Amino acid sequence: MKEHIKNNLMSFFIIVTLVNIAIFICGIVLAPDEKLDYTAFIVPVIDGLLGVIPGLIMYSKRELTVKQMIVREIIQLLSIELIILLFSVGFTGVSNVDPTRLIAIALSVALVYVGVVVIMYLLDFRTAKKMTDDLKAFQKTNK
Repeated sequence: MKEHIKNNLMSFFIIVTLVNIAIFICGIVLAPDEKLDYTAFIVPVIDGLLGVIPGLIMYSKRELTVKQMIVREIIQLLSIELIILLFSVGFTGVSNVDPTRLIAIALSVALVYVGVVVIMYLLDFRTAKKMTDDLKAFQKTNK
């Protein structure tokens, strides 16, 4: 459980960073003349919190098969898309929201999600490689 919380905390900070980049890129492309106020600084933090909710809820103590892991990742992505879209455009509906904005939000959420998965994989891979190298060095010294 402690490792799961640590992973979600790392995911939170990665999400916040990637959301900042996504807001910057979308802002430059879709609204280059618009200026942000101080309340805009809290948006990535809120998005980060909303983005880790499915990961916290879908915790499993047992080891998942590859197929189960893929299904879980798809469910998490769809959950995060729904949560972020509802909080971004409001609960009143999407009928009065600019379709370009909706597409930009949905695409940004998907790209941020993929970015988080890739970064977490690379961090885990690096940790596993270091542990393997340390184990090999330990085995050589104890022969």
